[in-house]
Amino acid sequence: MSRRPAASDGASVARLRYRLGRRFALRDLSLRLEGADRAWGVTLPADPDAPLDQMAARQKLRPPADAQAPPDALPNENDSARRSGTRARAAAVARATVAGGAHLPYWALLWPSGLALAEALLADPACAQGKRALELGCGLGVTAAVALVLGARLTISDLFDDALLFAEYNTRRCAGQAPATLLLNWRTPAGRERLLSAAPFDLLLAADVLYEPEDLEPLLALAPALLAPGAPFWLAEPGRKASRAFVATALARGWRDQPGVAERAWPPDGDVTRVVVHRFTLPGEVNG
Repeated sequence: MSRRPAASDGASVARLRYRLGRRFALRDLSLRLEGADRAWGVTLPADPDAPLDQMAARQKLRPPADAQAPPDALPNENDSARRSGTRARAAAVARATVAGGAHLPYWALLWPSGLALAEALLADPACAQGKRALELGCGLGVTAAVALVLGARLTISDLFDDALLFAEYNTRRCAGQAPATLLLNWRTPAGRERLLSAAPFDLLLAADVLYEPEDLEPLLALAPALLAPGAPFWLAEPGRKASRAFVATALARGWRDQPGVAERAWPPDGDVTRVVVHRFTLPGEVNG
């Protein structure tokens, strides 16, 4: 499924708001990003666990009260979602979905990695201006909104239709336009094939997309195939085991990196998290 962006107006924004409100109770935030000259209005589900509840209902899961989450199935222990009161429910869904090769609906939270990636773009606006860009895993659309404001010709992808819908709404509100969208899973052959059919791109963006060891090789192979020669891949990650392994493997294969570190209290809950934004440049023989 692919949707092309349409001109933004009040009526289209209102229609999107209505569609979101039929699916979720909504929460509106005024978000301050470092490097931005204004506040950004961001809308997200009022209950960030609501997508997980819906998945659990579809799978008819009833977790035991003392269920424990598998070690890498949920965000790391510094993330607010980890400390929410829904560990047992999340653990049961995690076991079922991860065992089946699926992934959890993490998109409903404002992740520090996505915010750090957006701020990194604001600090270097030329990196996006006029570039044909792709974001893997759009979340709520904060990074996408910044890329659009900076002048990127952006396509976003996600495996959850709800994430694409929230991203479209938030980008229309913040940037006055929406990116092209692709509903797919880049971890699957079919998803990679669809992305490759749209390549090459001048900029690849991803924030907090590595959770499992099985994610490493698909992304290591996909990134260079998607990029034009010399084009950068910006990856934001909070130090999970899988992301650390990815970075180490990428460097061993000759990728060059100019990492930047952002460690502070992130909105909306003020949790302190250390995020590294990697600015990878791939070897010419890999890109070409």
